[in-house]
Amino acid sequence: MKKILSLILAALMCAALLTGCGGDGGSKDSGGAKDSGGDAGKEILVIVKNSTAPFWISVMDGAKAAGQELGYNVTCKTPVDTAEGSGNEQQSILCEEAIVSGVNCLVIAPVDSEAIIPVTKKVNEAGIPIVNLNTKISDDTQYKTFVGLENVNQGYDTAKALFEAMGGSGKIFIIEGSTGAQTSIDRVTGCEKALAEYPDIEVVAQQSANYSRADALNVVQNLLQSQPDVDAIFCCNDEMALGSAEAVDAAGKTGQIMISGQDANDDAVAALKEGKITITSYGNPYMQGYTAIQAAIDVLEGKSVESFYEVATKVVDSSNADTFKDN
Repeated sequence: MKKILSLILAALMCAALLTGCGGDGGSKDSGGAKDSGGDAGKEILVIVKNSTAPFWISVMDGAKAAGQELGYNVTCKTPVDTAEGSGNEQQSILCEEAIVSGVNCLVIAPVDSEAIIPVTKKVNEAGIPIVNLNTKISDDTQYKTFVGLENVNQGYDTAKALFEAMGGSGKIFIIEGSTGAQTSIDRVTGCEKALAEYPDIEVVAQQSANYSRADALNVVQNLLQSQPDVDAIFCCNDEMALGSAEAVDAAGKTGQIMISGQDANDDAVAALKEGKITITSYGNPYMQGYTAIQAAIDVLEGKSVESFYEVATKVVDSSNADTFKDN
């Protein structure tokens, strides 16, 4: 009886895994290669951080397109709770499902770079190779290759552009992403590198807003109560930049406080054109997803893979907001 129950449980977990993208964010077909009938060796699972942020939607679109074009079945999954920073436990559950279902390769952008390690060890022990996407797992022995930006450089370039726009002096807030996320750590490190070159710029507050627009709105509203004369806000992603812009607007300071984001999602570029934010930087999320699948296929087919596949980024401001994706 126990053996029968175990088989039923495994079947149910496999069915849940293959329902497609998004968890509660909207389950749908993953858009992988068709007519494969579950070809042996061609199942790739992509786990990202949430299903609502435009950045991650674009990452999944790129991954699905690569699967269709290259003949592999790509399934995308996200934590049920789509608020970034709260999904690490659910990511672990998804990884456990990957082991039960026997996918051939796992592509993952971890919510927490350190906390995900115990379950990635289990994935590796099950003989499933890992491609690390966007946010580095703290232990580089856990994955075959990393695909993403050089986030320190992105943070540096974005901060430097912001500081130049400020005229090289003034007060700033630094709004971090999720605590423990390597992208946030690296982008803040890049900002700090730029700060070393601008001694007349002072950081008057530094706080996490969990990569969330709503959290950033609340955080910046509170910070403006104690630091109303801040000149600029450096944010580790666009969603937080947009939340910061809402807080600045509510305080009647739009146009007085400069704001930088990172990702160049559609909402942020529209806000930039309206003068609500000042600078963002393009991380080409579609190509991050696409390249991760290319790398996963190389791993599965026994081809040589590099340790890092860098997707280029560029600073976006009012001068190139209409053309940055084309040049």
